[in-house]
Amino acid sequence: MRETKRRMETFSFYDRTGTERHLERMAEKGWLLDRIGQFFWTYRRIEPRKLSFSVCYFPKASQFDPEPSEEQQTFYDFCEHSGWVLAASNAQLQVFCNERENPVPIETDPVLEVESIHRTMKKSLIPSQLGLLAVAVLNAGLTVWRLSGDPIGVLSSPAGLFPSLCWVLLLVLIGVELGSYFRWHRRAVLAAERGEFLETGSHRKLQIGALVLIAAGTVWFILSVALSGSRVMTVMTVILFFVYVPMLFLLIWGLRKWLKHRKAPAKINMIITLVAALVTAYAFVGVMTFGLIFGAGRGWWREDGGRNRPPLTVEDLLDPGYDGYDLRCTREGTPLLGRIYVQQDPPISLAKEDLARYQALPSIKYTWVQVRAPFLYELCLDSLRYDDDDREDGQVPEGHKRYYEPDDPAPWSADRAFRWVIQDIGPRDIYLLCYPDRILEVGFSWAPTPEQMAVVAETLGRGKF
Repeated sequence: MRETKRRMETFSFYDRTGTERHLERMAEKGWLLDRIGQFFWTYRRIEPRKLSFSVCYFPKASQFDPEPSEEQQTFYDFCEHSGWVLAASNAQLQVFCNERENPVPIETDPVLEVESIHRTMKKSLIPSQLGLLAVAVLNAGLTVWRLSGDPIGVLSSPAGLFPSLCWVLLLVLIGVELGSYFRWHRRAVLAAERGEFLETGSHRKLQIGALVLIAAGTVWFILSVALSGSRVMTVMTVILFFVYVPMLFLLIWGLRKWLKHRKAPAKINMIITLVAALVTAYAFVGVMTFGLIFGAGRGWWREDGGRNRPPLTVEDLLDPGYDGYDLRCTREGTPLLGRIYVQQDPPISLAKEDLARYQALPSIKYTWVQVRAPFLYELCLDSLRYDDDDREDGQVPEGHKRYYEPDDPAPWSADRAFRWVIQDIGPRDIYLLCYPDRILEVGFSWAPTPEQMAVVAETLGRGKF
């Protein structure tokens, strides 16, 4: 039978009454709070019994303090004299338990109690949450800006969609938490003036739901990257989630604990820990950048074969009489969109050896978008139909504007078709094709024949891959 239990508790920091009730129920089940950690609370087994708990706040305390201050120790001694024994603490949060029946409360003045909670919140929680809120608003704004410019790139990429959803969730959580606290504080001040303490509250269901979504999203993101066939993304994801994040957490936690053991002053501890975290973060970015550049120069990240084999190549449409093509194929997808980008060109080195042959060899480029969420179809189509009339700078000379114009969809077996046109030059062999659940933008270096159009329709318009 295990003697300890660890739980992730999602109470709001100021939710004194909710925390006390929860700890009383845990004691009745035979579990007494022993430690309050960064993410988990630890309980030890006891004989099930009824205990009273009191959550107090000590605004002057800090997680970097090497030991309780003299004022704090005096407060502990006073509480112990009244039957209240310190069960656990974490920085400003102090939890006491009492075995007596109907014990005298530690806090008897509602005005002082509300002031203590508010001073504690102002010292650490409110500034940190306001900072996170500002960052979340900034990132949410960047997400909206990116969506307006490249909705397909954001919504089809796990690396684009997952962080955006996390920032939106964080924005909601902090907004609700701060809004609820300020609303409670305003009402609590009025109640305290009447000699009453207004019960606190939490948004546990919202917090648990957000944690479940983030956990599920993290698993989905890691699996999506692992199955994408992208070597560089797989390596970066593994290093980020399984090396950097645990290492950074252990560094901060271990360094702070070691400095506390060495009785380092709180300010010194905080500065050293912060500097160590920043140095580690910058070092990580530097090492990853060097690794990407070093690996690219040696071909480590080259994608070939397997899952990244393109569904359609030049060789599927004609015989180029040349097998030394440079081929780029990237695949990515989310529950909203799937995207395949393929570009097949003769190697640029051939242009130096035989320019005429280089120019004569065919090439192809296409973007295949599967719209898994139908309400996004027109948004994706509008994004691909971007033309020079959409530019706001007005820098395109008259006679050189580029745009898509409607074309005959029948040869492509498509619902709608558009062809790229350059003003004063005429149509080019670049097409935008609409199928029931997908959109295809495909460009040729030659004029495709009806037979080749049929192959494109069969392969990319209706094919499964």
